Amino acid sequence: MKYLVTHSTEFNYNLPVISSQQVLRLKPRDMFGRQTLRRHDIALSIPGTDILEIQDYFGNTIHEVRLHTRHEQLRIDSEAEVDVFPRDEILLDLSPAWETVRDAMNVPQTTEHWQAAQFCYPSRHVDSGAALELASQFAVPGMPLLRLVLDINTYIHREFKYTGGVTDVYTEVSEVIEKRVGVCQDFAHVAIAAIRALGLPVRYVSGYILSQIEGQPALVGAEASHAWLSVFCPEFGWVDFDPTNDQITSEQHITLGWGRDYADVAPTRGSILGGGKQALNVAVRVRPAA
Repeated sequence: MKYLVTHSTEFNYNLPVISSQQVLRLKPRDMFGRQTLRRHDIALSIPGTDILEIQDYFGNTIHEVRLHTRHEQLRIDSEAEVDVFPRDEILLDLSPAWETVRDAMNVPQTTEHWQAAQFCYPSRHVDSGAALELASQFAVPGMPLLRLVLDINTYIHREFKYTGGVTDVYTEVSEVIEKRVGVCQDFAHVAIAAIRALGLPVRYVSGYILSQIEGQPALVGAEASHAWLSVFCPEFGWVDFDPTNDQITSEQHITLGWGRDYADVAPTRGSILGGGKQALNVAVRVRPAA
């Protein structure tokens, strides 16, 4: 499926900004056999802006922007054409027992296992200890790894209420578990915390999902940046789950990047000198491309 993705971010300030530095992660990844990036353009409303493109530790593309022109408004427009391909059907019950994968991460024997093992540990926004009690409900001895992850996925979808404006990027996993409300970012963090609490490798994925098509129900999280998780399974590679929509990700999911948690893949992050109060407006649109 081919998509056109537009992502516009607008900052408005009540006082002039003297200088600004922005770090942008808005370029979709190329993923062999799963996603092909055909085109990506990024533009800023202030002419003459220097944009440096580099890669971070996880292989995500970063655009570094430095502004030294006084301004009270900044608009960042990202547009991409992406092909997303269906992956083969995954037979969850043929995945290895979760304890087998946990033990393999404790003593990695291959480069692939070493790379996966780094995603077994707590990170800035993921306190796995806070989810240990939740995780223990699903740690049935011998359960296939991917079946266990799907059960956690379904539990969060059923027991937690999707509600905007209640949490922010600094909300702790423990608070989300206690209040049982949040958005896709929170649900991904809770699921990741529970899976890591069992010693398993899982990463946070940032991306988009298809906007609503007339006559079809929209997935929750459309028209905005979206988040889900990806679990490493030796027999299947990395398998992505979307707890917000209770599904293994499909052709409707477009991947921007991945990391340990939200902090590693925030779409925009920066610092300014001046500016006073700030208002932020974000508009995302994903639609089929001809």
